[in-house]
This record gives sequence, structure tokens and C-alpha cells, in this order.
Amino acid sequence: MRSFVRLALLAALAFVHGCEGPVESFDFEHAASPIFRRSGSLAATPSKPSSLRVMTWNVKFGAARIDFWFDYWGDRVQMSQVEVSANVGSIVALVREVKPDVLFTNEIDVNSRRSAYVDMVQAILDGTEHLNYAAYFQTWASRYVPSEGLGRVDMGNAVFSRYRVVSADQTRLSQRTELSGATRDFYGQRMLGRAVLDLGGREVAAFVVHTEAYDRDGTKTRQLLQVEEAVRREPRPFVLGGDFNELPPGAVRLAHFPDEHPKSLGTEFEQPPYTPEAMRPFFDRFVPAISLADFGATEASQARYYSHSILGPERANFRGERGFWNRTLDYLFASPGSAWTPGRSDVLQAPGRLGITADPNRLSDHAPVVGDWILPP
Repeated sequence: MRSFVRLALLAALAFVHGCEGPVESFDFEHAASPIFRRSGSLAATPSKPSSLRVMTWNVKFGAARIDFWFDYWGDRVQMSQVEVSANVGSIVALVREVKPDVLFTNEIDVNSRRSAYVDMVQAILDGTEHLNYAAYFQTWASRYVPSEGLGRVDMGNAVFSRYRVVSADQTRLSQRTELSGATRDFYGQRMLGRAVLDLGGREVAAFVVHTEAYDRDGTKTRQLLQVEEAVRREPRPFVLGGDFNELPPGAVRLAHFPDEHPKSLGTEFEQPPYTPEAMRPFFDRFVPAISLADFGATEASQARYYSHSILGPERANFRGERGFWNRTLDYLFASPGSAWTPGRSDVLQAPGRLGITADPNRLSDHAPVVGDWILPP
């Protein structure tokens, strides 16, 4: 059973026979978000920095390259404690290598059955040597999902910071219009998360987002417009990162990606057409860590910055091709007047990129994007 519609109907049935609703309600436009801190003593922070190393990474709820049911290459629904601990440990090890001052994460679980109820926000805080605070922005909260044996799900986005998080809040983004009532109530809610950081007397804003992936009604485009408008109103210097689920303007490869499973065609998990021009305002109005000039105009030049693939290196598609990055979906942008240190922005596709020894292609279906953000004067 792969249909969200059937899943939602089962969830509604559970509600009828239970004492509480199966899902949390996101019936707000704007709300405060919880702030976490490192267990024990805090790590020392440089005073009044002139630049910040920033990293964004969709961590696939600590599943690494385990093939789950929704990508059609596997049938897994949940992981063991051993698997999750090992995968989160590998994520932490790469974060420690990069040592970002600000880390954005997408698809991070804090209390989900599929990831053995591991609190990944706290695990990353406590596992790194330098990150002290985190803000968590919940995007999918279900007390019980009967379909596929998912059970409880608590997933969201997060901003991790070496510096103190003064405040955190999230703004609800547009919801898909083509969903039926029961499915719409059950479906996760996309959010724009915002954390205000204190850099020793100077405040900056850090925004994290993960937009819609499977809509066919223009929801993702509406969400991107909402995000662009919201961050443009921010009075502080800001950095924005996340999984935008959209290709950059000028992308050469737009469809027929090598790791889309044939059985996904015609389902709710078939990849809808991309609309790269929807990303144009971000490149025009903000400062990208990787510019359109960097991406270039050929598939060979753009492949250097691909950040997503469904299959990992241990699996092959039906043509015998091993999984590797095949499209760009993840980005970093900074406020006007900012800059990025030349030669220090990259997509960590493999060992050796920016000196790392870990292999990101084995740790998630998204590669981390890193840049050194030069704060405006």
C-alpha cells in the first residue's frame, strides 16, 4: 500500500477508534519554535566573527542509503537502533570534519518509530565538538500512522549554531490544493524556519526551508515565492539554506533521471516536471554560495554541483549504472551586501571535496552544500 489517500483513510479510522487525533494540527500562520542546547558545558565561540562557515544538508532521517518503500527501490519502513546510531554517528563525523558555524538540516527526526525514536537534534548537538544550540521546526507530526507500519512520526528542519539562538519561529507555507480532505489533514506541512543568532553583540538571521516535492498544482512555486518574500523582509543580515526541490535556472537535464524507478511512474511519488525559472528570484536578489556562472551551461559543468540522487553507490539501476548525484536541489543564499569566500563554496559529493575524508554519497540521498559567508560590514 503506497497511496497517501489510503494511508490517510487508515489514519482517520484510527482516530475514530482512539481518544486523540492521529496528527498534530498546524493551524497557525506563524509560531514560536523550540530551542535546544548542547548537553553539559558549551563549547567556546569566537567573538564578533567576520565570516561564518555555513552548511546545508538533507539527512534523510538518518537512513543513509537504506532503500525505503517510497522510492520503490526497497521496502523498508523502519530501522533498528543499531542502524540509526551508526548512521547518525557518520553524519556527526562529517559535520565535525566540516565544522560549520551554522548547519541547516532537512528531514531530521526527533521522535519517530522509523528511526528508532532517536532524537537526532540532540544527538548532533552532543556529538559535535562545537555546535551549542539548535532550533527545531516541526513539519510532520503524527501520533500513529497505521499504513506501512510507520507508527509515530515527528520530523522537521533544524538550524544548528555555534552561537546562541536568541529566538526561533516558523511560518507555514502553502499547502497542496489537489489533496482530498482526509489526505490534506494527514499530509505534512512545509515550513520556513527562522533562527536569530547572537554573534557577540550582533544579530543575524538563519532561515531553513524544504519545499514540496510531488505537487502538480504549482504549490512548490507558491512556496518559493513565499520564502523569497519573507526573507527579503528580514532587517538583519541573513543566510538561507535547504532543500528547495527545484533545479537551478539554466539546468540542462530536466527529466528522465537515471534512478527513477519505473514503478513510480503514475504514482504520487513520480517526479513532477521541474520549473527551474522559479529559482530565478533567489539568484537575482540574493547572493548565492554557488552562482549560475559557477553552474555553467553544460551538463558536464553542472554535474560538479549535483546534490541529489535516489540510488547510492552500492545499488545500480536497470542499466547497471551505480547511483551517483544527478540533479541540483540544495542551495545556500545570503542577504544583499554579503559575499562568499572564493574557492570555499562546494557541494560535498565525494571524499576530497574541501578536504573531507568521509563519503557523503553513502550517508544520505542529498549531498551537503558548504560555503564561508562573509558578513556585510
